Amino acid sequence: MHGELTLPSWLGAMGRQPHGAHRRALRDEYGEISFAELVEGMECVGAGLLETGLRPGDRVVTAMEPSIPHVITILGAMAAGMVAAPLNTRLTAGEARSYLERLEPGVVVADPTNADLARETGHRVVELTSATTTSALPRRLMPLYVGGPGLPAVPENAPAIIFPTGGTTGSPKGAYHTHRSLWLWLNTCAHGNPRTPTDVELCFSPFFHITLGTNLLTALFAGGEVWIHRRFDAGAALRAIADGASRLMGAPTMFAALSAHESFATTDRGGVTAIRYGSAPSTGSFVRDLLQDFPNARIRAGFGATELGSVIGFDHEDLLAGRFAGVGRPLPGVTVRVVGEDGAEVAPGEIGELVVSCPWQTRGYYGQPQATAETFRPDGVYLGDLATRTQDGWLSIAGRRKEMIISGGENVFPREVEEVVLGHPGVADAIVYGIPDEFWGERVEVAVVPVPGAGVTTDALRRYCRDSLAGFKIPKAVRLLDSIPLTPNNKPDRRAVRAAALADTERPATI
Repeated sequence: MHGELTLPSWLGAMGRQPHGAHRRALRDEYGEISFAELVEGMECVGAGLLETGLRPGDRVVTAMEPSIPHVITILGAMAAGMVAAPLNTRLTAGEARSYLERLEPGVVVADPTNADLARETGHRVVELTSATTTSALPRRLMPLYVGGPGLPAVPENAPAIIFPTGGTTGSPKGAYHTHRSLWLWLNTCAHGNPRTPTDVELCFSPFFHITLGTNLLTALFAGGEVWIHRRFDAGAALRAIADGASRLMGAPTMFAALSAHESFATTDRGGVTAIRYGSAPSTGSFVRDLLQDFPNARIRAGFGATELGSVIGFDHEDLLAGRFAGVGRPLPGVTVRVVGEDGAEVAPGEIGELVVSCPWQTRGYYGQPQATAETFRPDGVYLGDLATRTQDGWLSIAGRRKEMIISGGENVFPREVEEVVLGHPGVADAIVYGIPDEFWGERVEVAVVPVPGAGVTTDALRRYCRDSLAGFKIPKAVRLLDSIPLTPNNKPDRRAVRAAALADTERPATI
């Protein structure tokens, strides 16, 4: 439809322009494609999905590693008016089934690596059996690569893509973008962190994170190239930098791993022109090292959420001025308030709840109207973050109402872990908390009250959790308690347990 703001139509116009069609758009370890091939693949996969009996509005879940076929499948679903839904492939089958229950997928598209997980969800599966081969793109996308008549017009206010997030109980939710909100988000990212068609974006994030938008789709939106790695590997990333990768995005732990690698000192890093980091708190020494290690890069930091994308950040000039603490200022177009219990804005320096709104925010949680109404309110999005604000508008995060733990960039919700731990026959009671960790940002720990006469060890409890929890959620240490302390309201006092763990670093009770 002419004039509609959709990513497929934007890329379609780009892929048909003589000056841009033959530029490289994507490469992975198995091959590379131009913008013209990207658009042809997108439209053929869209036609292939329609041939399977799917219709506009149906959800197309992707259980795949980062790759060219994965990108094309997501774009093809959107081009056909369906709703792309990348699945967190680190989940167990039970966790995946729980998340997909409300999405009611029409199909799960899988690569060979994740085909078993896809089948265990109980939904119809289409496996791209040649996705991880060096075959030409049509072969890598079979059986979905189908020629045919033009695709249906897609209205910009239709749902386009769903990103998995979580809640205080750990039950998954899917935050969804319309085509318009997705387009506005990518446009904001492209202007806030400027790109050019000569850029080579290095991408090693899983596609179920919003970095799919900020890192990969934004680069394509701006006409640049994306070099996809299936996962982060410091040595492979440094080789890519030496071979022309010019833009990096990741958590502080990733940059620490790069600088610790044996080939770091001998790698020419002068071609890196832009770095963006987030996902975890950083320190002044980390930032100073980053400025020194990548002398030609403009460095930015971002803060956001699955429901919003990036909404707060600070720029290279802030770092040069030595302003490292906090999360920065609202991006252009973002409205931020810090409010008290009464809903009124608190004074500068006081802690309140962070309330954010912007034109590109997601439109709610797919299939969950009550959760949507609780979080997406008329005056903004309430995610439970506690923050302070200076007189000149600089924001710092003080904590999280939802007590979410961020470990290595992954969200972990304590209650979800507790429910699994409490199923262990030797555990009478348990409480989970996050502890600062130099490598992971935060690590998951658990304090348990053993059943009288039972022995509970860290190794045994970790083995017990593996069948029910993704690896990043499994506690890294166990502390023994006689009882779980309670608040004045007779609720488990997570803060007290965490404070005791922090204070006991000289005499750790891990076992």
